[in-house]
Amino acid sequence: MSLYGIGSAIIVLDLLLLKPGLRQMIIFLAAYAISMIGIEGEVPVGLALLAEIMPVRWRQKSLVLSPNFENIGAAAGAAAIYLTYFLGPHAPVVDALSIVGMAVGGLVAAIVIRLMMPESIRWLTAKGLANVAEREVKRVNFTEDPDVKVEEVNSRLGMKSRFLVLTSWSIANYLTWSLMAFVLADYYFKPPQLYLVMFYANLGAAAAGLVVPLFIEKINTRIYSLLSFALASLSFIPVLLYVALGLDNAAVFYALTFTNLFFITFTWFARTIYEPLLFPTERRAFMVGSFRAVAMTAYSASTYVTYNFSELDFALYGLIMELVGLAGALWWAFKGYDVRMKSTDSLSAIPSRPSYRPLP
Repeated sequence: MSLYGIGSAIIVLDLLLLKPGLRQMIIFLAAYAISMIGIEGEVPVGLALLAEIMPVRWRQKSLVLSPNFENIGAAAGAAAIYLTYFLGPHAPVVDALSIVGMAVGGLVAAIVIRLMMPESIRWLTAKGLANVAEREVKRVNFTEDPDVKVEEVNSRLGMKSRFLVLTSWSIANYLTWSLMAFVLADYYFKPPQLYLVMFYANLGAAAAGLVVPLFIEKINTRIYSLLSFALASLSFIPVLLYVALGLDNAAVFYALTFTNLFFITFTWFARTIYEPLLFPTERRAFMVGSFRAVAMTAYSASTYVTYNFSELDFALYGLIMELVGLAGALWWAFKGYDVRMKSTDSLSAIPSRPSYRPLP
């Protein structure tokens, strides 16, 4: 979060003090990179911490609700950009002040909340810091309900299988996320309508983050993953029809964008639930970051491969990428396991190291 704050501050100063040109662009890109390192570096660690300290009965909801604040913030940001567009020459100043305000506010909140939260007892134990772990236990003011039965999983899946499945899901997510809002929309709209498309896309994602927690504890997570990727794949069918028929209607495009990202976000949450649960404590955050890095690299390569794609090509591309994730979800439905009410330690155990020390 510190890197995010520093990067955002540099971006604001760059936009306010420097004239448009090569120097401004270079500084902007460097500061943006610093911000993204901060944000993407925080996510794997945050998911790992939640998986390690949350009681099982709240674990899945927390792994959905926490990353959904990114969608809520993105929707608010898109709305702000749309509204400030009409300020004319004053828009860049207002946008810059909004960025620094959100950065400072988020940084302060992150520091305060992190100081209040306990360190991961599992991580401390894995690192041999038993004495520190005992002190941290006293800071944990929530325990499992005695009526909640936590089961164990006798996993026979190795690290490679888990890594490949989650990598397929990551590739499907990163290469289709906001495909309509940030790629297809450019073929049909110009500002300020482009900003409205971004708003509706992120609004759909945020809505999914409020709907999924309502039933995520009641459905087998293998079935949830399979159903999510199936619905995300199907959501590209009306997009294909829209493009193939040569339609050009803003209201219909907004609706398709909302629906498409709504279901793609279902698949995103399948990942945020499984990612921090399938790897040992001492490797958990690193592994989450690893297959995300593979997907981000694939996304960067994709921007070059698809530079001359038509609207129809991009719609087909989105469908194909979702089918990659669907193939992984189908394999997991038969070979994987449900994580509901399962011990975090048993879920993260690997066959080559069958013995582990369960923690409460």
